Amino acid sequence: MLGKYVLSFYAKLFLVVNAVLLSIVSSYAMMELLFLFKEKSINVAWSYLVNLIPIAFFYLLPLSSVITMMILLNYIFSKKIDLIVQSFGISPLKFFSSVVIFLIVVSFINLFLSFGVYAERNKNLYKIEKEFKKRQEVEDLILKDAWFSKEDNGKKAYINFKFVNIKDGSVVGVFYVKIEDNKILELIQANKGFWVGDTVFLSSAHLWDFKEGNRSVQELTIKLFDIKNAKPIGEKIEYLHLHQLLTLYSLGKSVGLNYNLYMSEVIRRFISSLSPIPISITVLSYALKRRSVFVGFLSFLPAFSLYWISFILVKKLSESMPVSPFYGLLPFVLLVILSLKGIYYLSKGFRV
Repeated sequence: MLGKYVLSFYAKLFLVVNAVLLSIVSSYAMMELLFLFKEKSINVAWSYLVNLIPIAFFYLLPLSSVITMMILLNYIFSKKIDLIVQSFGISPLKFFSSVVIFLIVVSFINLFLSFGVYAERNKNLYKIEKEFKKRQEVEDLILKDAWFSKEDNGKKAYINFKFVNIKDGSVVGVFYVKIEDNKILELIQANKGFWVGDTVFLSSAHLWDFKEGNRSVQELTIKLFDIKNAKPIGEKIEYLHLHQLLTLYSLGKSVGLNYNLYMSEVIRRFISSLSPIPISITVLSYALKRRSVFVGFLSFLPAFSLYWISFILVKKLSESMPVSPFYGLLPFVLLVILSLKGIYYLSKGFRV
């Protein structure tokens, strides 16, 4: 009964805290739209917020879950509920188990959404900003690490350019793959080329024809779309769905490209989604141990730092060094160990 009360109280606080944080983000977004966007219509503002709010919730969850925990603990300490529970011999882990389960469920929902819905929202935000935001000419003319996709008669194609100069049409680092029924039909890799109108010209491209089982180097052309339309729809790795990331990881591994880059994005989404669990458990254990909300907040700083260092390191290792991004998980593993220590304490009793 007490567990249901604690869960109900935490869930209500969780909704209020997230509503406040998202309101702050929305207010900032509206100010940005007012001063930095060329078009200031209700439709643009609504579309911008609908796509921004889910992304903001995703990245703010570690903070919002801890703020909610701090408010809950402050209430429990002020009412001396923890002392009452302690007198009945109920462990903190059992007392807060419903809250921990709530965080686990929310985190795994976030994980599921991060590989589809959130990626799509991120992509939509990019399109809105590229189309309506005021920007300098150089931002209109250059794309870096841009992803595009198209579908024709059941065949899907993904193409990546490391660099596109839209002004003169020059492209560098071309990677193109065509798929049908989850089977690879062909793969093209070229160091440079030119994009004119709706066609990309490659003077010296490596072609893998998986249907025929051969490889060749030849002059190729790829039909895409008019280069003028490339600005608002270029896709970065952050906008790709899980199946796209895994497909490109597998392809990159087979042809010698930097496949670690795609796996690093998968790992980053995992730790971003699940980080509220070890962070909140760590904060909870330290706050209860000292019966101090302030001590809990102090424990949040190193816990969040371990997560953030891991989040940055996973990507940096895959971008600048030929090292597996899994090595970037070491700080996050330390955070998990810290939280497991917290679970052990919570299972033993209050301030043992």
